[in-house]
Amino acid sequence: MGNSHPKGLYNLFFTEMWERFSFYGMRALLILYMTRQMLYGDTAAYGIYGAYTALVYATPFIGGVIADQILGYRKSIFLGGSLMSVGLFLMTVSSEFFFYSGLSFIIIGNGFFKPNISSMVGKLYEPGDPRRDGGFTIFYMGINLGAFFSPLTCGLLGEIFGWHYGFGLAGIGMIVGLIVFSSAQKYFNADNGTPPNPVSLRKPLFAGLSQEILIYLGTFLSIPLIGLLLWHYDMMNYFLTPFVVIVFAGIIYMSIRMSKIERERIWVILILAFFTIIFWAFFEQAGSSITLFTDLNVNRSIFGFTIPTSVYQSVNPLFIILLAPIFSSLWLALSKRNREPNTAVKFAMGLFNLGLGFGVFVLGASLAGDDGKVSMLFLFLGYMLHTMGELCLSPVGLSMVTRLAPARLVAMIMGAWFLSTAMAQYLGGTIAKLTSTEQFMETGLSYEAKSGFKGRDEVLLRSYYVNEGDTLYSKPLKVNIDVTKEVDEAEFIKPDVFNIYRAVKPGEAVDVNLRVPYLDPTGDLTTINFEPKTKYGNITVTGDTVRYQASVPDSAMVFPLVDTLQYEVFETDVPTRRHNVALIVTVDDHRVLQPTLVQAEMNVKVPMATAIKKSKSTINVMNNFFMPGGEKINLQVVKESKVGYIGFGNVLNTFVGPSKTIHIYSKVFYYLFLVAISVGFVVLLISPVLKKWMHGEH
Repeated sequence: MGNSHPKGLYNLFFTEMWERFSFYGMRALLILYMTRQMLYGDTAAYGIYGAYTALVYATPFIGGVIADQILGYRKSIFLGGSLMSVGLFLMTVSSEFFFYSGLSFIIIGNGFFKPNISSMVGKLYEPGDPRRDGGFTIFYMGINLGAFFSPLTCGLLGEIFGWHYGFGLAGIGMIVGLIVFSSAQKYFNADNGTPPNPVSLRKPLFAGLSQEILIYLGTFLSIPLIGLLLWHYDMMNYFLTPFVVIVFAGIIYMSIRMSKIERERIWVILILAFFTIIFWAFFEQAGSSITLFTDLNVNRSIFGFTIPTSVYQSVNPLFIILLAPIFSSLWLALSKRNREPNTAVKFAMGLFNLGLGFGVFVLGASLAGDDGKVSMLFLFLGYMLHTMGELCLSPVGLSMVTRLAPARLVAMIMGAWFLSTAMAQYLGGTIAKLTSTEQFMETGLSYEAKSGFKGRDEVLLRSYYVNEGDTLYSKPLKVNIDVTKEVDEAEFIKPDVFNIYRAVKPGEAVDVNLRVPYLDPTGDLTTINFEPKTKYGNITVTGDTVRYQASVPDSAMVFPLVDTLQYEVFETDVPTRRHNVALIVTVDDHRVLQPTLVQAEMNVKVPMATAIKKSKSTINVMNNFFMPGGEKINLQVVKESKVGYIGFGNVLNTFVGPSKTIHIYSKVFYYLFLVAISVGFVVLLISPVLKKWMHGEH
C-alpha cells in the first residue's frame, strides 16, 4: 500500500478546511459579539454559547443515522454545507431574530456535515491499514488550517470593521468548501458516500413526497425548535442529558446482540467517549472563559498596538498545523517499531497535557502585575499544551471509531461520538459560568453615534426607586458625549474611592460587612485596615462586620446628618493592589428613600462610527447615583440623544477590573488542572483492559 495517502483524502482535507474556516470564523466572534454588541451578561452569553456548541455536536448523531440509513454521506454533506452558509449570512443582520435563526441553521447544517465527512475519510482506508491514524491526523490538520486563518480574517474583519462583515466572510468560506467538494467526486469509490438504497430514496412515501424530500422538509421544520432551545438555553438541562442517556443505552442494548469482539469494541468506544466528555468540557473553555480571560487579563499590546481578542483563536490551530505532521510521523514511526502507544494511553497523554495547560494559566496569573495582566507568553504556552493534548486524543478518537465500529453502523457510532462531545460542550458552558463576573455587573448607558458624526452630543439621565407604588426620582445627570476618532473605546474619569451607603435612625444600629464583593470577588483575597473615626455614632467591629450605633448629641439634631468612615482594603498576597473605601452613613429621623445625584455632569469620549463600522459603547454611569440606604436603583432617560442611539446594557462595576477578574479565572483554572491530571491517571490505569478489548484479546 505504501506510505502515500488516497487522493480523496486531500479533497476532503480542503473541503473540511473551508467548512472549519466558516465555523471557527463565526466562533471567534460569537462570545465577543454577544457581550459587546448584544450586551448580554457573561452568564447569559456562556449559557447560549454552551447550548449552541452542545447542539452543534448533538445533531451529528441524527445526521449520521439519516446518512447511514437513507441519504448517504455525499448528499448529507451538500445539505449541511448549504444550511450552514444560509445561517452565517443570516447572522450578518443585527437582530436577535436573525441571530438565533442563523445559529439554528448552522446547528442543523453541522449535524448533516460533520459526522459524514469524517466517515468518508474512514472509508478511504481498508481495515488494518496502518496509514489510518496518520490520515486522520492530516485531515485534522486541514480542520485547523481553516481554524487558523478564520480568526485572522473573519475575526479581524468583525472586530475592526463590523461584526456582520466577519460573519459574511465566514459564509463565503462555507460556499467555497461546497465548491471544492463537488469538484472532485471522481476521487471517491462508488460505494463511498452514496445512498444505501437510491431507488427507495426517490420512491414516494407520503402525500406523493419521496424520503429525500421529506428529510428536507423535516430539516426546515426543526429550525424553530432549535431556535427555541437557544433562546431558553436552560431547557437544555431537560433535553440533552436524557437524549444522550437514551442513545448510549440504545447502543449498549444493540451491542449485547453482537459478537463478543464487536461488543467489547463498542464498549471501548463508549468508555473513552465518557472521558472525552471531560476533555472537551475543559478544552472548549477556549471559546468561552479563556476568550474573556484573554480579553480582560492578557496583555495584548505589542509595540503600542493592541491585538484583537478574536485573533488569539488562531493560536491553537497554528500549533495544530505545526505539530500535526510531527505527531502523524511519530505514530507511524512507532508503529513500524511496534512501540506505538495504544489508543487509551494516547487519551491519558491528552488529559495530562490538557491539565498542564491550565497549570500554565494559573502560573501566569500568579505572576501578573498590579494591573492584573498576564504575559501573552503564558497564553501561548498553555495553548500549546492543550494542542498537544488534542492531537493525542481527537484525531486518534475519530480514527478509533471508524476502526472499531461495525461497518454497517460507522456513521451512527460517529454521531454518538460527537454526541458525547455535545454533552461536553454543555458541561463546558456550565464550567465557564463559574468564571462569570455577572454578579459584579450593573446597568450602563449604551451609546452609538450615527455614522460619520463627529462632535459633542448629550443625554440626560436620572435614577428612580419604587416604594410601595410611589416612584421617587433623583435630579438628572447630564452626560456630555464627545464622539471622536481619537479613542478606541469609551473613556471617562473613574472614581478613586469605593462608597458604601447606609441609612439609620437616631438611637438605632446598622450592621455593615466591610468585605466588599466588588473588591474581593473570591471572598478570601483581601486584608482590611479599618481605623474609623465617627461624628455621630459608636462602632463595634466583629471580624469583617462593623455595627454603627447612631448616637446623636442634642446639639446636632438638624437632620439629615452624614457620617463618613474611611478605611483601606488591600490584597493580602499583593499589597500594592489596594483601594480606599468610604462607609457613608446617613442619620435621619425617618427612613431615607430619595435617590441622590452625586455630580451634575459627566464627560465621556466614545469612538466615531463610520459607514462600515458601527461603534456601540457601554458607559458606567451608576457611580453618579446612590440610595442612602444602599437599596438598588434603576435608570431612566430624561432627554434623548439628538445624533445617536441610546439604551441600557450590562457593564462591569468600575472597581472590578483585571486585577479582580484574574483571581476568578485563576481559581477555576486551578481546579480544572487538578481534575484533568487525576482523570488522566484513571485512564492510564484501565488502558490494559481497553487494549485487550480493542484487539479481541482474552
